[in-house]
Amino acid sequence: MNITEAITIVTKLAEGTPVSEERVAAFRLWTLTEATDEELQALARAHEAVLMSLQEVPVYDNREIVNNIYSRLTAYYQEETAALAAVRGQDNNIRKIRGRNYWWVAAASLLLLGGGTAVWMIRTQRPQPAAIVQKTTLTPGSNKAVLTLANGQQIILDNAEKGTISESGGVSVIKADSGAIAYSGTGGNIQYHTLSTPRGGQFQLTLPDGSHVWLNAASSIRYPTAFTGTERNVELTGEGYFEIAPNAAQPFTVKTGKMDVHVLGTGFNIMAYADENVVRTTLVNGSVKVAAGATTTILTPGTQASLQTGAAGFTISKPDLDEVLAWKNGQFRFSRTNIKQIMRQVSRWYDVEVSYEGNVDNIEFQGVLSRKVTAQALLETIAATGEVHFRITGDHISVIPGAEK
Repeated sequence: MNITEAITIVTKLAEGTPVSEERVAAFRLWTLTEATDEELQALARAHEAVLMSLQEVPVYDNREIVNNIYSRLTAYYQEETAALAAVRGQDNNIRKIRGRNYWWVAAASLLLLGGGTAVWMIRTQRPQPAAIVQKTTLTPGSNKAVLTLANGQQIILDNAEKGTISESGGVSVIKADSGAIAYSGTGGNIQYHTLSTPRGGQFQLTLPDGSHVWLNAASSIRYPTAFTGTERNVELTGEGYFEIAPNAAQPFTVKTGKMDVHVLGTGFNIMAYADENVVRTTLVNGSVKVAAGATTTILTPGTQASLQTGAAGFTISKPDLDEVLAWKNGQFRFSRTNIKQIMRQVSRWYDVEVSYEGNVDNIEFQGVLSRKVTAQALLETIAATGEVHFRITGDHISVIPGAEK
């Protein structure tokens, strides 16, 4: 069997198309003993594309299909490794096969989540996935935010009707059909509004100058109802992605408290959460200048400026832009990401509290997962690696190193 045939078989299985027992058996044998690491990675990437096309298929249909794949691979792994051990008597070969096969099982188990992308690039030699105590269903976040007007009035935007939701000083606030809010009118009396997302929320905003802002969970932006003078200034906490309307005569500045980002017209992401020990600005296109005190630097597209707490200057790097913008695109995307950093994202998106029972500082993961799945589905996938397991009680998640015994 070659990679093309394997992709065809697993695509049919994921779609529910019948495949003969002989072909499934050949596929199982190929993943266990014949496939190279590169071929397995190509197969996993093919699955991501398959799931992208299956977003409208009910979750449980996909779960039933892939649970079948998962169980067959697991059973075959146990039988085949025992047989190979008896025939070859070569422990090194068995360990290599075991590690490679379980990598595939971890990837296949992700498919049962359905409704989005799902590929894990994790290697482990632990033989059994860990269990999760499941008390409640922890649903993913959604579009919700609160708009605080200059007079202190608060409008819950996810409940507000479409159309004009506020008028003051010659400026109207409008909730568009898309659910985002925008401004109309110029107004002579400049006021300040604040848009805030709770944990478990995200929202989009069109600023009075036409610039677009995407706010991640547990974030806020403070801005004027009209931009006058020689500058356009806004204040951000949390994380936001900006597409700035060009205006060379009126530079745009985002202030985070630790880092200022000065821009003429561009697309960039700022991550400035209070519970993170670093502030990051990532430039997608255009040009920005970042400043912290007297220290400044110019970013070019594809680069990132990081400012660690207490550091004297910036660290410049070239990150994976897909990972940086994953939240905006409806994904969790990890690249050798520490479990504590992952759980901070989980805490904000699912509105849960997280604690740790044991040392997890050196546990990292890599993979892609839809933000539309429940927290339980996400954690089951991580636990399947055997690196950690979880205990869920109400809206509290305990993270425990190792597989559950």
